[in-house]
Amino acid sequence: MGFIFLYFAINLLKNSFFNRILSKELIYLGCIILKLGSLIDFLNDYYDAKLEVIHDTAINMHLLGYSNVYKQDLFIKIFNDKNMFYAEQHVNQVYYPEIYLDSVIYENNYVVVLKDRKMEDLENTDLTPSNIRNFGKMLADFHNQLTGNISVYENKLPLKEQLDSGVKKLKDNPSIDKIKKVKELLNDDIDRAELEYELLPKVVLHGDFSVRNIKKYNNQYIIIDFERAHIGVAYQDFIKFFFNEVSDEKLREKFISGYRKLINFEIPGYSLQRVLLFKTALEIFEFNEAHTSKKFGKIADDMLDAIENNKNLLSI
Repeated sequence: MGFIFLYFAINLLKNSFFNRILSKELIYLGCIILKLGSLIDFLNDYYDAKLEVIHDTAINMHLLGYSNVYKQDLFIKIFNDKNMFYAEQHVNQVYYPEIYLDSVIYENNYVVVLKDRKMEDLENTDLTPSNIRNFGKMLADFHNQLTGNISVYENKLPLKEQLDSGVKKLKDNPSIDKIKKVKELLNDDIDRAELEYELLPKVVLHGDFSVRNIKKYNNQYIIIDFERAHIGVAYQDFIKFFFNEVSDEKLREKFISGYRKLINFEIPGYSLQRVLLFKTALEIFEFNEAHTSKKFGKIADDMLDAIENNKNLLSI
């Protein structure tokens, strides 16, 4: 009933003199609330559920609640980006078929429906050498299971054009001058990096592999959140994990040894490491612009500093 009232209120304001003094932003916000309310009402009816919003950002929304249709709690992810939706859908269908339930497209909203699982976050005490090695093996298994078996986004532009596009998106970012400066430092690296990137085998990347996306479930470790899955070289999934969470070289060696149990991993050369580190920094800057929480903090700026100071993540 509240959404019906909001609908009529918005239309009244649009068609009255009040529109002269009411901001367009407020009307737009009201329309967004109305659409999301209609979507949640639809999902509640469709799954005979009582869903509640537990997470809401500019990129996606998460709902949780019991469904009488499935006789269990649902975890629902709503996207406004088609590539993220298909990545989450396709990965779960192959990697976790036991929890994947359904997908729905409602107007411009893309919905993935999963069984809810009671998971625990990792603690610092979980980052032991044996667990780190196991995480490397888990990531290799993820790459193995999905590569060639699902369709996800692949940016086929040359690396140089990808960097140009990434910098352009950040034209209003407070760090744009520093970003441009570091990009110029890569002029001597880009051709060599481009050649190596083309020669290395491509895999389905997780896209956001980190401690945050490793959980404890049923006395084992699992990987979650696949909306950023895309095609790239395996090393790209190492970058944030190593840069932000596993800085100790011996632990990194453990991770790589675990990964190499399943996949023959080749450490990229100096130039490609620098270019991919910069590409990752651009992606984090863009992510932070869309999320007020800015959960990555200063990591992107720290990555730029590392490039300026000629620091690589892995020794050659």
